[in-house]
Amino acid sequence: MIFSRAAVQHVILFAPVKVTSGLGATKDACLSRELVFDSNSRHRRFRGADGGFWERGLGSRDSRPPTPRLEKLYQAEAESARGHRLISLAQQCAAFVDGASITYGTGNELEPGSGSSAACKPTLREFNVRLEVPLAAEERLGLTGDVKALGEWQLSRSVALESLDELNWQATVPLQSCRQLEYRYFVYVEDLSGYKQIRRWETHFKPRYLGPCSELQCSQLDVFGITSDNSDLRPQVHRGWLNHEAILQLKFNGEKMFQVHDIETFDPQHVQLKIVPVEQTSGLHVEYSKQEYGKSQLEQQPTFGVPYTKGDIVIFHITLPLERMMEQHFRLECYSMSNELLGSATLVTSDLTGSEGVLHLPIKSARNIDETLARLRLPYVTVQPYRYSPLDFKNTYAHYWPKSWPNLDVGHRGNGKSYIADAPPERENTIASFLSAHEHHADMIELDVHLTADGVPVIYHDFGLRTAPPGKQISRPDQLEYVLIKDINYELLKRLRIFSVIAGQVREYPSHNAEPRMEHRIFPTLVEVLEKLPKSLGIDVEIKWPQRRQGGGSEAEQTIDKNFFADKVLHQVIQKGCGRPIIFSSFDADMCTMLRFKQNVFPVMFLTQGETKKWQPFLDLRTRTFIAAVNNAQAFELAGTAPHAEDFLGENASEMLRKAKDLGQIAVIWGDDCNSKERVQYFTRIGATATCYDRSDLFMPQGKREAFFKSPALMAEFAAQCRI
Repeated sequence: MIFSRAAVQHVILFAPVKVTSGLGATKDACLSRELVFDSNSRHRRFRGADGGFWERGLGSRDSRPPTPRLEKLYQAEAESARGHRLISLAQQCAAFVDGASITYGTGNELEPGSGSSAACKPTLREFNVRLEVPLAAEERLGLTGDVKALGEWQLSRSVALESLDELNWQATVPLQSCRQLEYRYFVYVEDLSGYKQIRRWETHFKPRYLGPCSELQCSQLDVFGITSDNSDLRPQVHRGWLNHEAILQLKFNGEKMFQVHDIETFDPQHVQLKIVPVEQTSGLHVEYSKQEYGKSQLEQQPTFGVPYTKGDIVIFHITLPLERMMEQHFRLECYSMSNELLGSATLVTSDLTGSEGVLHLPIKSARNIDETLARLRLPYVTVQPYRYSPLDFKNTYAHYWPKSWPNLDVGHRGNGKSYIADAPPERENTIASFLSAHEHHADMIELDVHLTADGVPVIYHDFGLRTAPPGKQISRPDQLEYVLIKDINYELLKRLRIFSVIAGQVREYPSHNAEPRMEHRIFPTLVEVLEKLPKSLGIDVEIKWPQRRQGGGSEAEQTIDKNFFADKVLHQVIQKGCGRPIIFSSFDADMCTMLRFKQNVFPVMFLTQGETKKWQPFLDLRTRTFIAAVNNAQAFELAGTAPHAEDFLGENASEMLRKAKDLGQIAVIWGDDCNSKERVQYFTRIGATATCYDRSDLFMPQGKREAFFKSPALMAEFAAQCRI
């Protein structure tokens, strides 16, 4: 708090101390000191409780006068000198010594504790940041770190920097001079309720580091996104995760989007599309991705919209405050290629039902509101913030896959598929199968996650299972009943009889409850798997979500809400799966988007079947080709893709994989075409990040003696994932 008399200003500082009584007992206390700034002498003097002074020159050794920035800081404090400011300063008191031991000596001076190698003093540490590109008008720069004064990595307690000009920002934070700290910068906006939305943040694997400072005012100069770890000097910055905001995506991702009444007045082959909020509010932001190789990043809409023609993939990505989620109006404007407004449709968020669906919108003529030019079938998805404990800035593994890592071996469903003629001894997707793959030096295993009717994440491949009533004799496939996992609670699932049909013959397997060996039981829960598997075994967690087919129909019915499903799985992985290599994957592009924006801990990859003759194509155009998958991964900052092996059996296989690597993406190849020693070697040779195949016991490369993640040093790197 500042009081000013002519050229002299008085600033009250609070510092935490340990007060030692005559009996040797200590207690925490807050010591107030008065900083006296005399512009004539250009010195600061600190007055203690005993009335004595200690002082420090304002500049460095040449005693230069205070900077205009510092004078501005003092003036700003003077303008807000109210009682609540004193309370705020007192609350910050503990931040001065965060991590340092301070005692209060007999002479009322601050002394370092016995474990300190340098004097601990209340210090104003100056953080200066230079941007390479100016921020948008509504954007601000924030600072957070591992000490209380910097918010302890929490978004809600972070420090706001002030703009000096369009490229330079600064914050002055009271800290202890002896304190080492880690910190990061981020770009944010505030909504009308005061909640911060993270637009971009520094995502270096190791945060910035600041050592002790011997001066009363220390200065730090940084460049946003670039640290000493950036060997190529490229900024390492990614989009944030959701906190008090949501995402609405409107998806032009199909072959037949418009039903046109008159091609002369509205030609969907030559149209420009734009989403316009009817009512603009703070924290509402509209972007788009037109998915083309190397150009798929989210960006601002052009004035007259995004050029669109049949077969294009255009995703409108709308961020909005949670409280506006069900009361926001948008207008879809359609322009001709000569920038003439042809017509528009109105979209009201209260019409959205559930996490995903399809809107049917009439495009009304701009000249005659009663005339309908076309009808639009517009799929949408909404992404809500992760519903459990808040995440923080401490670290991220979302893009952590060092180039120095070798090609990894991934055990498909553990040690391979079971319901085939020549199956491995352990049933697929059981703990025994996962452990078998690891015993044969698999670096990771892939498993499949479903949600039961009562919300339990369980491991199984298919969306449903063949079963029959207890005691019934089964001899033909048509005697079996097919039930979906999502319709059965977990206790019932464990009791069900399990059958498969192999070459027309019915075969029964032990139910979960009938198997005495826990590791061999079918339908293990995700928690059981995470607790039983060694942390040196990485896990590819595939989220099972049924896809609509190009020719009609769906892989299966799904009635569970998609946000609920994602949150349930994320919660268990964050709680129980930390400290090991984990990556999420899904054939559902929107599920990948959800997993990406709900959390900042684990990487996500888009799983695709590509251009194959083995299965019918999916409806979503993003699933059809490897390059389409790469484009979608770039748009929403996924770690990469998991493409089908069939895409890479031609002459240009290495070139295709190079396209992913050039964008910084991983590519984990999977499929039956991987199932031989020769093919495993082939995919390694052409540059696959990892190869996922059956039978680690048969096809593991010769000479491999240990799984890659058994290294103690690697395990130490993943330990920081754990937040609980």
